[in-house]
Amino acid sequence: MATIETVFVTTSWFKRLIGGSDDESQSPDELPTIADRVGFDGSLEDAEVIGRSPLSYVAAGESISSFVGKQITNKLAEHGLENIEPDEWYSLKIPLAMLYDMRDEYGSLRMQNMGQNVPQHVEFPPELSEVDNALASIDEAYHQNHRGSEIGSYEFETEGPNEGVMVCENPYPCEFDKGLIKGVAKKFANNPVDVQEVGDQCRADGDQHCTYHVEWR
Repeated sequence: MATIETVFVTTSWFKRLIGGSDDESQSPDELPTIADRVGFDGSLEDAEVIGRSPLSYVAAGESISSFVGKQITNKLAEHGLENIEPDEWYSLKIPLAMLYDMRDEYGSLRMQNMGQNVPQHVEFPPELSEVDNALASIDEAYHQNHRGSEIGSYEFETEGPNEGVMVCENPYPCEFDKGLIKGVAKKFANNPVDVQEVGDQCRADGDQHCTYHVEWR
């Protein structure tokens, strides 16, 4: 079987595009503060993301509209991330701040749409053809594109022939993760996919993780 690295590193976890510019961009020494917006309480001081990921968020936004793609580019630049190199590592705080800005300004539905569009820009290996295997691969791909002592995880467990549960314990917006899960499942499902948040914790409420029940046909 082809490795997940083939999927998410050579073609990117989410792929592509440009960096914007802004005269008021923050310097690398002035990283945005996001601790009060994340919920997940892992330390992000040494957390980094490979350049392909923030570039891919632009591509996912452009799948919604050119305006959204430009807004993402501009917000990354405002926080000091522009002229992004796909194979360089950057502070994870910057793309996270962009995503939370987009959520706060444009709503949770827009954030879910961004996450759902991400798998459109990913080339999965032909051997990876089942929904449950694709969902289980998210965690490995995440750790290939992120590094740091406390970056969290995506843990998927199959609960039946066409359903399972994903626990997202990481610093990304829960709305983005919900869309991402649905987008990955839809890539391999023949019929509609349903993703519902379950449990008594939610990162949007300041909790450590979110749990999603995923059902497909």
